[in-house]
Amino acid sequence: MQNEIIFTTKSEFVFNTIKNRILENVLEPGSELIISRISEELNVSIIPVREALKALESEGLVEMEPHKSAKVADFSVEKLRQIITIRAGLEGYASRLAVRYINDINMKKLEDILQNMKKAMEAADSENFNLCNMKFHRYIYQIPPFPMLYDMIINVWDGGKWTRSVFAISPKRMRTSLSEHIEILDAIKEKNEDKVEKLVREHRMNAGLELEIMSKLKHE
Repeated sequence: MQNEIIFTTKSEFVFNTIKNRILENVLEPGSELIISRISEELNVSIIPVREALKALESEGLVEMEPHKSAKVADFSVEKLRQIITIRAGLEGYASRLAVRYINDINMKKLEDILQNMKKAMEAADSENFNLCNMKFHRYIYQIPPFPMLYDMIINVWDGGKWTRSVFAISPKRMRTSLSEHIEILDAIKEKNEDKVEKLVREHRMNAGLELEIMSKLKHE
């Protein structure tokens, strides 16, 4: 028997259902979210639907206007810039903390991920490269015993998933990114907290700048 996901409230159920549809591009940017339809489809009253949409709005995934239907958030270069800046700060700090708690098992795991990342780059497989990139960073952010910090990073990360992977837009970024990941791991091995934080911040801003440039060109 498969394990079922148990939601504590109806609004949480609606929140996760709509959020997953947005992140999986089932609901595309600009899609209208009509409360009555969602209520009927998910067999809940309109109250938990409204609560869920407000929560999704706070994560930047939904836009709501008074007396109008909600919609999936549209592309915005300014929004992208804010997300990247916030992520750079949070992820840099989480990586700094990870240096204090990382062990040999953690290091081996990160080295294995980098090996898979290198194979993906050599195969020009941007999708798998992006997956390895995500695994690398999320693994580091889970090392410090600060789950609230990790949750904050993931919430901001999810808020930017309406943008395409920078590696899909600019495949040449994979080689540069791999070099940056190797530098980060070397700095972690050196137990150099300042260097790790600096490298992670720069890595995030570099990827964000590339994505911003390419996204602007795409929307011109």
